[in-house]
Amino acid sequence: MKILPHKKIAFCLLAFLFSISPLFSHAASSDTLRFGTALGYAPFEYRGSDGNMTGFEIDLGNAICDHLKKRCEWIETEIATMVPALKARKYDAILASIGVTEARKKLLLFTDKVHGGGTRLIVKENSELQPDPAQLAGKRIGVEQGSSVENFARQRWAPQGVIVVSYGNQDLVYNDLIAGRLDGMLTGEVQGQLGFLSTEKGKGFAFSGEKLQDPLIGTGVSAIAVDKENTQLAGELNSAIAALRADGTYQKIAAKYFPPSIDIYQ
Repeated sequence: MKILPHKKIAFCLLAFLFSISPLFSHAASSDTLRFGTALGYAPFEYRGSDGNMTGFEIDLGNAICDHLKKRCEWIETEIATMVPALKARKYDAILASIGVTEARKKLLLFTDKVHGGGTRLIVKENSELQPDPAQLAGKRIGVEQGSSVENFARQRWAPQGVIVVSYGNQDLVYNDLIAGRLDGMLTGEVQGQLGFLSTEKGKGFAFSGEKLQDPLIGTGVSAIAVDKENTQLAGELNSAIAALRADGTYQKIAAKYFPPSIDIYQ
C-alpha cells in the first residue's frame, strides 16, 4: 500500500507514540518504587550490624511503599551524585535527609515535609571555637560532600579563611574528627546528637554555639525529592506521608529511633 507524504508523516508520528507508550505506562503503573539514599547518616539511614540498610527514613520509605502497594527498591549512592543519578532515572526519588533549599527547588520537586532539624557545629568539649568564620579562619571543618552544609561552608566560610574539607559520607567526617585531623564539623543537629555525640565515639565532643541560620542551608525541612516533571509521584508520596502521620505509623517509626524528648517533625 502506497502512503501519501502527508499521511506518511502522520503514520510515522503514530508509530513513534506507540513505540514509547510502554515507557510512560511503566512509569505510571510500575509496582516498584526505587529510592536513592546515602548511608552513614544514623539514625536516619545507615548500615546495621547485620549489613542491611536501616534507619528512620529507610523504615519510613518501606512504609510508604506498603501504603502505595509497591515494592521498595533501595539504591545506595552518595549525596554528591544523587541529583544527576535521579535525572538519569537510576531511581525514582531521593529519600536521604535531603534539605529543602531554594537552589535545590530549582532542580527538584519536593514532597511535603518528612522531618525537621537544624545545622550545628561540633567541636571538642571545652573548645573555645564558635560557629564564627572570623574565629574559625585557618581551622579545618569537615562537611559531607554534596550537602547543603557543604555549599554553605564553601560560600560563606571558605572565603574568610576557613579550610572546608569534604567527605563522601558522614562516617568519614567522624573518623577524621576523632583522629584530630579536623578542628570541627558541620552536621544536622539530630543526626549529630544521636548518631555521634550520644555514642561512645562521640565522647569528648559537643555542640558549639546555636543553630546556623542561612538561606543556603534552608529552613531545616527535609523532604523526598523527585524529578521536576514527576508531579504524579510527588502527589502519591504526599498522600502516603499524610496517611502514615494520620494513622500513627510515622510516630511509631520515629519512636523506634528517637527519644521522646526529640520531636523529629518539629
